Amino acid sequence: MKILLDHNTPQGLRNLLAGHEVETAQYRGWDTLRNGDLLQNALDHGFELVITCDQGIRFEQNLPAVPIPVLTIATNHWPTIRASIPLIEDAIPSARAGQSNSLRLRQHPLP
Repeated sequence: MKILLDHNTPQGLRNLLAGHEVETAQYRGWDTLRNGDLLQNALDHGFELVITCDQGIRFEQNLPAVPIPVLTIATNHWPTIRASIPLIEDAIPSARAGQSNSLRLRQHPLP
């Protein structure tokens, strides 16, 4: 699956999602785009999923009308995300456009 990581999502996640083609908004030069423009660019460039840690996106965008799935991870705390890769990988194929795709993770302490 072709996945775009929003600028507020730890970039290290890109290397941990095996079997997916993952790019970051920063790599694409899209890290300054507003959410609506970012989602449209992702759609226009063939991305199949956007992963974000922006909790406000569901209030700023009409996600039920967005034709690309958006998976919102409820933290950008890197140790928590790194320790939760299996949960994130499980959530990816079930994320659907037009639905609330939120993932809450149990906080992990720093290593």
